[in-house]
Order: sequence, then structure tokens, then C-alpha cells
Amino acid sequence: MSLLAWTYLIAALTAVACSLAGVMLVVKREALVSEGLSHAVLPGIVLAFLVFRDRSSPLLILAAGLSGLLMVWLVQWIARTGRVKQDAALGIVFSGMFSVGVIASSLNLKNVHFHAHCIIDGNLAFAALDDCHWFGFYLGPKAFVSMLLCVVGVIGFVVVFFKELKLLAFDETTSHLFGFRPRLLHTIWLAIVSIVAVAAFEVAGTILVVALMIAPAAAANLLSDRLSWMFVLSALLGVVAALLGVALSQPLSISPAGPISSIAGFEFLLIVFFAPKRGLIARRIARRRRRRLWIALLAKRNRLPKNE
Repeated sequence: MSLLAWTYLIAALTAVACSLAGVMLVVKREALVSEGLSHAVLPGIVLAFLVFRDRSSPLLILAAGLSGLLMVWLVQWIARTGRVKQDAALGIVFSGMFSVGVIASSLNLKNVHFHAHCIIDGNLAFAALDDCHWFGFYLGPKAFVSMLLCVVGVIGFVVVFFKELKLLAFDETTSHLFGFRPRLLHTIWLAIVSIVAVAAFEVAGTILVVALMIAPAAAANLLSDRLSWMFVLSALLGVVAALLGVALSQPLSISPAGPISSIAGFEFLLIVFFAPKRGLIARRIARRRRRRLWIALLAKRNRLPKNE
């Protein structure tokens, strides 16, 4: 398989993993968590690299995942104090953790290859060059293997715990009555989002991770009220944005992250205007129909004979 074909495949898998992980964030109105996680994993990656000096070490992924989980725990702990709301706690925690990561990545040390443009844009265009071998067998690029595992893990979790996720999304009180533990399930889901963000961070960068987690899921939320269809539509919109973004980046000779993010945002804007039920045009047409109906009813009422 050619390097370009691998790039398309890696981009598609990254889009599916991120867009599926973002559905519950959008439904629970926690879209800012994706921004926080994409930034909060940075200090874990950088500090682990400064310690072990090995970019291929799995300890970097472990450290990044722990960094994301630390952010989730700190946000929940601060919010439970009742002093500030969750969104304010999230802003405080992730901005502080990201600052630590930026300071660490800016240190002028030898053999440290973290740069600002890699943190922001990722290296999707070169992800296919880093091969993965297991017991002598070629499995493909490392980014392909890691994102494929993320996609399988997220889909498996959604399939197994779909009823619980539906209760968590739309009726958390009923979830308590049925004996479920929505807070624990919510924490597990945030941990999954953190793992996906960690896996996609080096490939996609912070901007693309946030764009793929939020834009397709938000667009799917406008197209359907059913959680199952939200997952499906979000994944499809993410794949379309990823493939078109990579195709657009080739003649422009730029990083695919920017075009993919732009197309994902453009998809969302199109659906905001043209969604069948919740789109701006559909709502305007519905308002005009209601207005004409009220005018017709009032006119009919005025024509009725009055009781003497």
C-alpha cells in the first residue's frame, strides 16, 4: 500500500475514533472537555520524554493518559467543592497543565524534538513512515495500529454499554433508579476520551483533535435525536472531512490538519442551515407556516357569526 493510501486510512480512523468519542461530550454539553484533554496530555508526553528520551517508548502514551486522567480528576474535585462551576474548573486546570507542557517543550535541550507546530498541527502527513512490527510481522504504520485499536475499543464500549450510555445522556436520574452508577460511567467515558486524545495527539495535533471530536458530533446532534444515529452520523461526517481534507492538502502542500478542521467546520455550518428539522432554514419555514396558520385561524374566527 502506498504512503498516500496509508495517510488516508490513518486520517479516516483518527476521524472515526475522535468523532465517536465526542458524541457523549456534545450530548452532555461538555464540549470544552475535548479542548482540555487535548491540551492536558501535553505535559505528560513532554515530561515523560524528558525523563526517558525515547519517542517510541510506550511510557509516553501511559504518561499522557495519566495526565489526561489527572485533569479529569482535578476538574471533578474542584467542581464538587461547590466554589466554582465545572466549566470554570476545567478552564483553570487545563490552561495550567498546558502551560506546564509548553514550558517543558520549550526548553533548549539536545535531542528533544517537540516543536510548537507539531503540538498544534501534528504529523499526519508523515504518520505512515513510522512502521510497526510485532514478532517480525509488519502490521502497518504505528499510527494506523494505535488508531485502529482506539476505534475497536470505542465501538466495543458503545455496543456493550449502549443502554447505560443512553440513560446517562438523557435521563441520569432514571439511571440511578435502575441501580446504575452514572458518575462512574461518566468517568470511564472521559477516560476513554482521554485515551483517544492521547493516541490522536501526535498524529493530529491539538486543533484537529478538538475539531474532530466536536464538529461532527455537534452536526450529528442536529440531524438526529437518537443516540445510535448520532454515533453513526458523527463517524460518517468525520470520515468525509478527513478524506476531503487529506485530498485538499496534497495540491496545496500543507499539513492535512488545517483542511480537515476547515471541512469539518464547513460541514457543521451546512447542517446548521440545511438540517431537515433543526436547521435555520427549516425553522424559518416552520415559523412562517405557523404564522400563516394562525392568520388563517384568526380570519376564520372573525368570519364566524357572533352569539347574540
